[in-house]
Amino acid sequence: MDPVDVIAPNGAEWEFWTARSRASVEFLIGERTRAENISIRLFHRRLEENEYAGLAGAPDDAQVQIGALRGALYLEMGKPAAYRGYYYIRRVAGKLALLNDGFHIFSAGLRGRGLGLRIFLRQVQSAGELGIRRIDTVAGRRRGENGYYTWPRYGFDAPLPERLRGILPPPLETHRTLLDLMESEAGRQWWREHGGTIRATFHLAPHSRSQWALGRYLQSKKISGGTKTNLENPPAIAYGGVR
Repeated sequence: MDPVDVIAPNGAEWEFWTARSRASVEFLIGERTRAENISIRLFHRRLEENEYAGLAGAPDDAQVQIGALRGALYLEMGKPAAYRGYYYIRRVAGKLALLNDGFHIFSAGLRGRGLGLRIFLRQVQSAGELGIRRIDTVAGRRRGENGYYTWPRYGFDAPLPERLRGILPPPLETHRTLLDLMESEAGRQWWREHGGTIRATFHLAPHSRSQWALGRYLQSKKISGGTKTNLENPPAIAYGGVR
């Protein structure tokens, strides 16, 4: 998968950020020592500022704050009055995992222009390079949220709840996961109508189904002048918490 190769219908190359973020990075007051100790425990070294920023997927104009919470490395990034994201890194079953705890776009002018996808692409590349194995989120369908649909389009997967498997129509009745549904227009439309809040995971292994789904989405998405035309447009795409 190479996001640089995504081409808009008019033949222009879609702008893609490099993995190395130039965002401003600082530690929360009084938390530098604890955060660096957690970094050493997780990654066996102190991370560089651009690595912290990359794990948050931070745009170059963002500010990234680093802290520690319940043994996890905490990252908060954003730009005042524009957007903000919240992330945790910890070990789950002995493997490094990143939790996308929430992403919100406050500026109406930034919505629907691919900002969330660009942030996620930078995060995927940075996390993979640092040995993180998975990205978890609670893909929400509450007021103002579309994560339940957007995250699976990006490659997040989860078993379908039993109550929904029982009402799948032909020819979807054999589908068992979110990515099963995302493979067809009929499946995507059914999930858009019937889906709900769900815990989902993006697997960062190079040839995982998540990576394959993300690559396929990048190749098929319709972009014109940098504007997304095939996703909903609320301000938030995820919510969750450290558990």
